[in-house]
Amino acid sequence: MKSYKFPFILLLTSLIVSCSKEEAKVEEVASTAKSSVQVSDEALKNVTTVRADSINDFSKFNTVGEISFDEDNVVRIFPIVSGSVEKVYVSLGDYVKSGQRLATILSTDVIAFQKEYSIAKFNLEVAEKGFERTKELFKSNIASTKDYTEAENQYNNALAEFREKEKKLELYGASNNPDAVFELYAPKSGFIVERNVNEGQQIRTDNNASIFTISDLKTIWVWANIYESDLSKVHVGDTMEVTALAYPEKVYKGTVSKINTILDRDSRIIKVRTEVDNTDALLKPEMFASVTMVSSIGSRVLALPTASVITESNKTFVMKQLGKNEFTKVEVKVGKTVGDHTQILDGVKAGDIIARDYSLFLMTAFNNAK
Repeated sequence: MKSYKFPFILLLTSLIVSCSKEEAKVEEVASTAKSSVQVSDEALKNVTTVRADSINDFSKFNTVGEISFDEDNVVRIFPIVSGSVEKVYVSLGDYVKSGQRLATILSTDVIAFQKEYSIAKFNLEVAEKGFERTKELFKSNIASTKDYTEAENQYNNALAEFREKEKKLELYGASNNPDAVFELYAPKSGFIVERNVNEGQQIRTDNNASIFTISDLKTIWVWANIYESDLSKVHVGDTMEVTALAYPEKVYKGTVSKINTILDRDSRIIKVRTEVDNTDALLKPEMFASVTMVSSIGSRVLALPTASVITESNKTFVMKQLGKNEFTKVEVKVGKTVGDHTQILDGVKAGDIIARDYSLFLMTAFNNAK
């Protein structure tokens, strides 16, 4: 077979322009009787190659899920005083900073705390005076050791009681509060993901329900619905690809961290959870999501990076390296997509060297060779 070599200038097609957004590089190439294409050493610097190899096979199936806040990274705020809610300053979904006021509560508990503090303060003053008097009498050998010890104990007990009431008053913000008002503040920064209180509502300290829940939403949970028939395909550690209905172009990836043990009797669904990074704060609790479950099935398949495979006239091709500067166009039969790889059913065998980056450049050069 005769070989003809000649230089030519290759301009990248509009497809390449749309991918790179830059003017294509001009390279010198040559062909060998249409069976292969020769590239210069300069052009070869831009060509990245990969070796065809087998990879773990995966199965995929689609389902739906729901986005939730990370239960391991929330603060639930419970009422620590009973009373009537006078004012609520935040709404569901608001971002609050640590120390920001959340609500004002009118509480008779505050009055009780102030009264307890006043009594403790009075008792401390009495005990202190008694102890000082007994101390002087003891120095003059008038008071006994027993009298001295009893007075000292009374003073120490009164001091401990006073400090306890003082801290309690400070905790409830009632130190300088003549109006029986309790101010509730955010203990951490984050979003209000639950609000179970309204103005005028009566709250009690023996109520087990939180009145606010705060989460920073930097990490969120996604609960996927897995039908009983698909459960055998799901394992802890499997990949979950999540797309929120609100942002269909953005894919979030996580791994299965929990498979619930309880099957819903009516829907025949088991919930499966993953944690997803949400630093962009786009995902919100209770959003619906589309979920692709990706699970290893134990076998291996021959595959190439999907970027290596080019479709032309309803056929698929790769550029196979024959020598250092020589490549040929090979038609391949492809199977399913496995992650960022494409399964190769025919046309390439394990160990073949295939162009990955610049494969379209090489194929265009091959097609234009004369």
